[in-house]
Amino acid sequence: MIELEKRLFNQNWNYKNRDIIIKRLKETHYDIIIIGAGITGAGVAREAAMRNLKVAVVDMQDFAAGTSSRSSKLAHGGIRYLSHGDMDLVHESTTERNWLLAHLPHLIRPVPFLFVHLKDGKYNKRTIVSAVKIYDFLGNKDTEFKIFKEYKWYKPEEVFELEPEYIREGNLGGAVYYDNNVDDARLTIETLKEAVIRGADVLNYCKVNGYVKDNGKIMGVKCRDLENDNDFEIMGTLVINATGIWTDNLLESYPEEIPKPLIRPTKGVHLQYRREHVKNRMATIIRSITDDRAFFVLPRNKDFTIIGTTDTDYKEDLATPFCNKDDADYLITSTKHYFPSAELDYDNIISTYAGIRPLVMQKGKSESDISRKHIIFFSDDGLATITGGKLTAFRNMAEDLFIHIEKKNIFPDIKRKKNFSKQKYIISLEKDDWIKELKNSGVNINNDIADHLYQQYGKGALKILDIIKENESMKEKIIEENDFIAAEIVYLLKNELTPHLIDVFCRRTEMSLWIHHKKAKEAANKVAELMAKEYSWSDDVKKQEVDTYMGYIAKTVAFIR
Repeated sequence: MIELEKRLFNQNWNYKNRDIIIKRLKETHYDIIIIGAGITGAGVAREAAMRNLKVAVVDMQDFAAGTSSRSSKLAHGGIRYLSHGDMDLVHESTTERNWLLAHLPHLIRPVPFLFVHLKDGKYNKRTIVSAVKIYDFLGNKDTEFKIFKEYKWYKPEEVFELEPEYIREGNLGGAVYYDNNVDDARLTIETLKEAVIRGADVLNYCKVNGYVKDNGKIMGVKCRDLENDNDFEIMGTLVINATGIWTDNLLESYPEEIPKPLIRPTKGVHLQYRREHVKNRMATIIRSITDDRAFFVLPRNKDFTIIGTTDTDYKEDLATPFCNKDDADYLITSTKHYFPSAELDYDNIISTYAGIRPLVMQKGKSESDISRKHIIFFSDDGLATITGGKLTAFRNMAEDLFIHIEKKNIFPDIKRKKNFSKQKYIISLEKDDWIKELKNSGVNINNDIADHLYQQYGKGALKILDIIKENESMKEKIIEENDFIAAEIVYLLKNELTPHLIDVFCRRTEMSLWIHHKKAKEAANKVAELMAKEYSWSDDVKKQEVDTYMGYIAKTVAFIR
């Protein structure tokens, strides 16, 4: 563990060393080549590296740029899947959620969920109590990592105390149970780093255009480095398709039992407000008054609330989904019904984001009824594919893939006991240890910034303190009303492969969500200055990077203007 921790901050996995990484990709014969660096590909990379396999990972976009940075930001068990009868899925997800909370404590943060019995509503007290009781039971079943806290039922007057602005008419009480907040993109990045410190070579902006074959069997991949428009090949024993919503694009042959196309993309949209405008205290499950779909009102830290998600079939460009007026109105209308005093005008929207779910095709089912179970199969040409599933269950999905690989005896001596990879992340840091280290560091930062750095970066926050020690100006905020500081940007540039300004705002941090869209230009210019200094950007490159990011922001709020 100590040796791996040293590698965590001495790995040279950054943009300045990108050419060195590409050189290794060209010259090395890998055991595993993974296409796709979302949470599924990251989980597979971590699992493979922990089994001492030589791993390469490539993605045509940035890490987590697709679905894995555009979720509801939850590490949860999916209580709504109980109504679908998906007990195995809920058990899998709740126990994986518990492991994450135990072994990535800074990033996985418990949040109470209120599930209310409304008169004439779909769920009565008996149904709700049964659901949360089963949910807690499945979370504790056959696992050493137990649930954070058991559910509790509250009478109507107690619900009004817990959530004063929630609708009172027809309110017959409710249950409170627990799931977890998470920064999905940061979880993906830290999972990739777990593989990198064990020797994996991981590259973004590198598109797979085809396969290298011998006698009809895949022996490697043909890539294009999109940063420099150079073509090269990566050779390996097994190629894994973990591309999520792009799964079908990578498949040249389908086993007979697999539908074609396999993926049914659906769009999920979220709105972010300040908490004072939504007026919620807890996370709440609400049902749309338009179509009776369930969605969430979710607290994010102490000041913000996310509302979402929608769930609609999507047939446009997979890489560029955005929130439109219909999406926003759908979420706002129902939220206003349940929080009548909420101030959800367009002008109060901080940000929006949209993602595409890689749902596995199931005939005759609506978007909301499709199972979130994953699927694994091998094509005739030897390509392994893993897709579907839930973000929370990424580790279990990866382990399941390797059970299939073990059965095929592709690699001798990689078998491990079930759940062996439920190990602590190297970056993990307990809160008490952070408080002690911060006190001894001599660095003076306010509590909100200290909490932010700890929650996002774990042991990385200790390196951010070192940056501040060297230069006090690095503790200055990017934007006065938010807790992001210059030192964390420098930390990210030095320790993570981050080519572009938009990568910093949308994946390495959540600045694109937390900084008001009207302040985006100010923030972009400040961060671009830091990147220009680190990367020796010209004024033209700096302007282009800012313009690209601002173009993205404009599209996320186009319906407001």
